[in-house]
Amino acid sequence: MKARLLAVAFAIIVAACGSVAGSGGSDPSPTPTTSVMVTKADNQRTVTAHVGDHIQIALGDDISWKLAPPDGTVLMQEPNRNYMLVRGTQAIWLARATGRSTIQASGGVNCPSGSLCPMLLAVFSATVEVLP
Repeated sequence: MKARLLAVAFAIIVAACGSVAGSGGSDPSPTPTTSVMVTKADNQRTVTAHVGDHIQIALGDDISWKLAPPDGTVLMQEPNRNYMLVRGTQAIWLARATGRSTIQASGGVNCPSGSLCPMLLAVFSATVEVLP
């Protein structure tokens, strides 16, 4: 517990020192964004992110996933951002505000055209808790 308090205090001091604007008026050391990966292993779990993080939803390509849209308050699709998604990634959302939001998806098995395919429905649900 004592080590954690020291780490938090150090982070606050570093953040305060790094927030001084340079002569050009811009922040000389902008905070890099972090990408939080959400996969099938996170089904029925809670994932933690921070405001400003990108949430990469990568459920794989064995299922034809259809995502419910983000809530628009805690998680949102960034306007005017067209990401080139890697195979198996369904979306990249922005953690916009503190709170909790649910990622929901469902879909059927991807089968080659003309082959017999099982009629299975896959469902996915994970909660994202966004911290400051």
